[in-house]
Amino acid sequence: MAHLELEKYLTKADMGRLAVPAEWLKILPPFEKGSFEVQLEVTDGVGFYWQFCCSIRKEGYLKPVLQSAGWLKFVNAKDLQVGDKVVLDTRADDFIGTKIRIRAQKDLDRNGHWVDV
Repeated sequence: MAHLELEKYLTKADMGRLAVPAEWLKILPPFEKGSFEVQLEVTDGVGFYWQFCCSIRKEGYLKPVLQSAGWLKFVNAKDLQVGDKVVLDTRADDFIGTKIRIRAQKDLDRNGHWVDV
């Protein structure tokens, strides 16, 4: 798979659980037939390991979300706020064994210079 990098600016609703853009499903592990959840093992932009649960609706529009448990730990550890950014990419960490990276970024100088936190 070619390297993919997708980003999302956080909204107020994302502070409780992350509404996952549908295009991110290209990067996430596939949902097994009949399953509405998939477990994610990822690293962040500074090399720490995280676990998330992504779920979809059973009918109609999938509306994928990262569930609160793992996501809230990530939000709190990174001190994420509305307007900060998360970047999902396919950079593998062979040492840890992850295939996906989720980076939290802040525009610290408010000049469009995003920094991994």
